[in-house]
Formats: sequence, C-alpha cells, structure tokens
Amino acid sequence: MSLFWTLIAILVAIIWVITLIDLFRRHLGAGPTIGWLVLVIVLPFVGALIYWIVRKPSSEDIEHYAEVEHEFRGRDPRGRSAPPPP
Repeated sequence: MSLFWTLIAILVAIIWVITLIDLFRRHLGAGPTIGWLVLVIVLPFVGALIYWIVRKPSSEDIEHYAEVEHEFRGRDPRGRSAPPPP
C-alpha cells in the first residue's frame, strides 16, 4: 500500500510542477499570476485542478492546434496543398 501512495504523491508533484511552469509561461499579468500562484501553492492538487479546468487556450495554442489539424488533413495552413506523404 505504501507504493501506491508514493506513486500518487509523485503524480501530484509532477502535475504541480507542470502547472507552475505553465502559469509562468503564459504571462497573465502580475495580479492573476500571483492569485493563481497562491492558490496552487496553498492547495497544490485542488489549485492545479481548478487552474487546468478554468484555463483558456492562448492565441499561440490556438495557432498551434490549427497547424496540427491542417497537417493532419494534408493541407498547408495557408490554403495550399501539402505534398503527398512519402
């Protein structure tokens, strides 16, 4: 049973670190960043869970998703046809 709780603790720590990295990467401004930081530090798992539920995608995320979708469908995002796969 100890191994189970150790794995859960490691998983929560990984989620917490990824949340902090994403929080600083997004440049939300001083106020929102401090608010999220306090919530995530005081309530590590619950704060991270709330952050990921409420988080809206940034404009870079949306552009990346569009490029991936266009590549998947075989078109260039600028409207040109992509070359056929080898």
